[in-house]
Amino acid sequence: MAVKAGERNVPDTPQNRQLNAVWYARELAVYTIQICKNKKVFLPEYQSALTDDIIRTAKDIYINAWTANNIRVTEKNKKELWVWRSKLQRQAILDCNNLLAQIGLAHPLFHLKGKRVEYWSEQTVKVRNYIKKWRESDIERYS
Repeated sequence: MAVKAGERNVPDTPQNRQLNAVWYARELAVYTIQICKNKKVFLPEYQSALTDDIIRTAKDIYINAWTANNIRVTEKNKKELWVWRSKLQRQAILDCNNLLAQIGLAHPLFHLKGKRVEYWSEQTVKVRNYIKKWRESDIERYS
């Protein structure tokens, strides 16, 4: 079973920042999908107006982080690969911001409990911060 870098008692390295960012993005996507499938809370009449967008945004965060993680920046195409990877990281960060805005819309529409909104928002901010740290590390590494 995979263990998160922070739980392995290993140093803060670029590889571990990548692993954490992708792992937490995955957890956020899974959590978002699980809570949004509750039709008693996320009412079907808002499915196409908001719920689908929330799920898509959470999935996009994970997919962009996953894809960026799988781009190996090599000396041969360093600039091109780094630009592509950086764009994906930046888009994942922007999608985290968008998810926070969507959570803000969902709160009054679905009468979400404050604790759920707080936890969900904290997880989104955590993912955003991990991706930012990873991106900053890459900027130092590849610039």
